[in-house]
Amino acid sequence: MKARTFTKFIILFFLLGSASLQAQAQAGKFGKVEEAELRMQTYEKDTSAAAVVLSDYALTRFDFSGEIRVITERHMRIKILKKSGYDVANISVPYYSYGTTRDKVMSIKGYTYNLEGSEIVKEKLDSKTVFDEKRNEYWYLKKFTMPNIKEGSVIDVAYTISSERVYSLDDWEFQRSIPTVWSEYRLRIPEYFDYKFLMQGYHPLYQTDNQKSGGTNMVNNAYVWIMKDVPALKEENYITSITDYQSKIGFELQQVRFPGEAARIMTGSWDKVNEDLLTSEYFGNQLKRNNFFKEDLAAVQAKHKEPEQQMLAIFELVKARMTWNDKTGLFAENPIRKTYDLRQGSAAEINLLLTSMLREADLEANPVAVSTRDHGRVLTSNSPMIGKFNYVIAHVKVGDKEYLLDATEPLLPAGMLPFRCLNGHGRLIKKDGHGWVALNASSPRSTLFSADITINSKGGMAGTGHESAAGYNALYLRKTILEEGESKYAESKAKEVGDFKMGKPEIKNLRDIDSALDITYEISASGSGQENSIIYLNPMLGQGEKENPFKLEERLYPVDFGAPIDETYMCRFTIPEGYALDEAPKSIAVNLPEQAGRFMYVVQQQGNVVQVMSKVSINKPVFYAPEYGNLKELYNQIIAKHAEQIVLKKLAAK
Repeated sequence: MKARTFTKFIILFFLLGSASLQAQAQAGKFGKVEEAELRMQTYEKDTSAAAVVLSDYALTRFDFSGEIRVITERHMRIKILKKSGYDVANISVPYYSYGTTRDKVMSIKGYTYNLEGSEIVKEKLDSKTVFDEKRNEYWYLKKFTMPNIKEGSVIDVAYTISSERVYSLDDWEFQRSIPTVWSEYRLRIPEYFDYKFLMQGYHPLYQTDNQKSGGTNMVNNAYVWIMKDVPALKEENYITSITDYQSKIGFELQQVRFPGEAARIMTGSWDKVNEDLLTSEYFGNQLKRNNFFKEDLAAVQAKHKEPEQQMLAIFELVKARMTWNDKTGLFAENPIRKTYDLRQGSAAEINLLLTSMLREADLEANPVAVSTRDHGRVLTSNSPMIGKFNYVIAHVKVGDKEYLLDATEPLLPAGMLPFRCLNGHGRLIKKDGHGWVALNASSPRSTLFSADITINSKGGMAGTGHESAAGYNALYLRKTILEEGESKYAESKAKEVGDFKMGKPEIKNLRDIDSALDITYEISASGSGQENSIIYLNPMLGQGEKENPFKLEERLYPVDFGAPIDETYMCRFTIPEGYALDEAPKSIAVNLPEQAGRFMYVVQQQGNVVQVMSKVSINKPVFYAPEYGNLKELYNQIIAKHAEQIVLKKLAAK
């Protein structure tokens, strides 16, 4: 084949390929809004939607004129259906800016379209209303609000991002908090770069006739990924970060092969990450700063001689001295000396300080990099990426025992992590032997309620209730009581709850965090005021489950409780003389497969005493999609049984 003929063939091939995809594509063109889009009143696939993305399209390419830059051109069109959807007109474009590396957001343009009668009216975005906002140390937002927003408006927005970050392409998010009709991302990668594609989420890629397996297509030397009719990403009960389940694609640069040069591996290694963190001025180097606390440490060591005692004393010292400022982050913003003097700091600063003090006491202590539950889970199988972590805790080994410590929470006992840290695995950072550490709950969320109640012939009740909380339930309850104050908490507890009135509680072990938190109070109910031939009794005394937290017929996301659950209820009712138990809930026992959970409910009578026991046990923290149906049914059984009543009937006089 002659060169000219071959060239024509190639050009024709690409034109046909491009035309073929365009025929199938539904990505809108900027500035060309259809009247049908303006007349649209609901989105038929989700009639509850307050707004819907009609089209979201972007093309990313590499520019080699001068320094290599990554250019992304994006256009999105959104339909506003209800007033509650007005917020989508507030546009935020994230861009990276740290040191000399700064993304540029350029060529911002936008229009709001409204249908007035039969006329399409558009209003242009005023460039003077565009402003910048700092999100954190590395990221900023370019923000603006589209003008003249009404129910029925269609907004059209386009912009370009120019970035030097060749080695860390931004994710493309197919899914957001409102449904999306069409989402299309194109990436034109030069032959010099080899990227790994990381798909995430539960919505499938849209397949066209000429696509490769997996829904990835190549057109005009560009990869094309499309999703169609993507449902809204909605928060559900018992999940970590919703972004863990978002449909999106990420990119990791594996290798660079420039002409005339040997290939360079770019994915990095955990050895390199470990070394970088240990030599970082605001991470590893902080562990070497120790002169300022030596007097306090000497006092601890003079009082406590055993290593475990010293560890506990140092842990308590740091908790008592330091106040967490609610900031997360992997790196210290201030030196730990300044943090120590200020008596407050971020989680990284406080726990690096803790680690440094433990080391100075000759204990084997090292920091652990963590991603909190709201930050997203770190996949241990993915390539090393420091940016996936946003928190620091301490790891200590004393003899054969290992402890994970966090000094940001004064009410946490040693070895118990804040609930926000129960998120898969953390990375242990140490000179030799770095690796993954499981971030598991050290104890279940445990509650025991018991009561002894006497019922009179008028349906009135009097008795004593006792609550005992341990693990994370005790932590939350202690925080509530201490924040409100004991007297205010006692007032709120003493108010009527349904048909029952709780007396002023007596609280024990409030500050003894190594013991269960105990609360005792009087329980009473006035009854009808006259003698009843039939008495109806809710045996759960308002303590039962009232609503199933799992409402979906099918759930794609895992159910993540964070920690096992142990809830026990026991009540002893003394019924009035001359009455008999006429109706009572049947005893049942429901088990989940593989002993993952159990619900047991028992009603027994001995003479004039009726005993009721309910026990809910969730024995593992995470349930996956195939297990959802059984878990939901378990809670259906709990709700139904807790709603059943006991009926007492007066015996006929002899």
